Amino acid sequence: MVSVRRAVIAAGLAAGSPLVAQSSAITEGATTFAFSLNGVEMTVTRSGPSCPSSCIQPISIAPGVETLGELEVIAFLQNAVSTGTGLLVDVRMPGTFSSGSVPGSVNVPLATFQPDNPYRTDLLSALGVSNPETAPSFAGAFSLVIFGNGPDDSTARDAIRHLLGAGYPPAKIKYYRGGASTWSALGLNISVGQ
Repeated sequence: MVSVRRAVIAAGLAAGSPLVAQSSAITEGATTFAFSLNGVEMTVTRSGPSCPSSCIQPISIAPGVETLGELEVIAFLQNAVSTGTGLLVDVRMPGTFSSGSVPGSVNVPLATFQPDNPYRTDLLSALGVSNPETAPSFAGAFSLVIFGNGPDDSTARDAIRHLLGAGYPPAKIKYYRGGASTWSALGLNISVGQ
């Protein structure tokens, strides 16, 4: 009787209990990566959040868009945000943003950047773009650092692609791949209710 119970419990655990690591895709196109090292075949796999939607994002998001680490984000806050020439933009949903974000950031959710948003022209104007509907000029546009939740969140990537599609110069966009989760994981403080 005891061995039957153990077998049932073991089968239940193997069938999907949170105690058993679940395999997940790494990117939208790859579930594993294989390579050879000194004649031994090795494989990189992933367990954890499902992909999509939690796919690992590349370091380089688009040509001409610089990727920043935490110290570079801090320098951006000190040099561009504090002088009014730059914005640190958190593209997560407002509820998530209000529960805590990088100090000095503003919340502009991903949907705001999408081409079908009827208020996207207003957003571009707020970002300093002159004549966004007819002949956009980005000369006075803010420099932006865009971030989402972290390295497995595509919202920052998508926001950057929408900005580039609207003509925003890549040199005025930077990508903080680490996002809010890495910022917190490193013990850096967050601001609540900015």
